[in-house]
Amino acid sequence: MPEELTGDPVTVLRRWVDEAAAAGLPVPSTMTLATAGPDGPHARTVLVTAFGARSLRFHTSAPTTKTVDLAADPRCSAVFHWPALGRQAVLTGRAGELPAAVTRAAYPTRPRQLQLVAWAYEELTGRELAPGDVERVFEGFAADPRSAEAPPSFRTVELVPERMDFWQAGTPTTPPRRTRFTWADPVWTSAPVLP
Repeated sequence: MPEELTGDPVTVLRRWVDEAAAAGLPVPSTMTLATAGPDGPHARTVLVTAFGARSLRFHTSAPTTKTVDLAADPRCSAVFHWPALGRQAVLTGRAGELPAAVTRAAYPTRPRQLQLVAWAYEELTGRELAPGDVERVFEGFAADPRSAEAPPSFRTVELVPERMDFWQAGTPTTPPRRTRFTWADPVWTSAPVLP
């Protein structure tokens, strides 16, 4: 049965991620991020690494499509989806890069694979790739002491939602439920909306 959602939606979202993890769902803190560029919309899945009081964060390299898009237009949308739990959360807001000091502090907490991917981006961005280039550079940086520190291209992006919709599946005899939270500085307001 869908729950009645009230209070702070970022807290609700964090709880839903924790409950998805407790249910054994793989990588429950991934979200699909949508941005807009001059050639149209772009979407990709990113791993959320931290929740703040009013925001969430993820990491990337620059330049990538998402960093270029967000530098030109910070408006974005993101979707978390946990089909096994009958839950979805849709965020709409603005995102931008945080200071380099934040990124440097976050880098050591990243899984080693993602650190090496960041260095592969640093080495290969702008080059025409041949088969095996990414793997070769990845393996090379695994033994390179420089990879203990964040590469210059590594970034931390913060998404600050202005609207958050929480969708919950119904049952064969009850409808789904969607609750919309809207930021009305300094508080969130909430209301049911059509599912």
